[in-house]
Amino acid sequence: METINLQNDLNFSFEKLPDTIRLIISKNNEEWACRKEKLKNLISFLEADEMHIFKGRLQLFKSGNKIDIQVKNKKISSISTETFQQALDKLK
Repeated sequence: METINLQNDLNFSFEKLPDTIRLIISKNNEEWACRKEKLKNLISFLEADEMHIFKGRLQLFKSGNKIDIQVKNKKISSISTETFQQALDKLK
């Protein structure tokens, strides 16, 4: 599992499952939101210029080289596309 530390005691983790990647937002070491997605869809998301991925509790918005992370329609943090890419590369 790969983890990116965000602000305010939040973590963004990537767990490799047999056919998908599970993206997890944790708050104070408790799971707050998650989403399962195929690796190829996450790579396509990174390659697009501007894009939104996922509907529901956890959503990602990409603009340029920045990804905004939203939980329950509230922006909780941002990470660089490079950081996101590095986490995915470690799961291949």
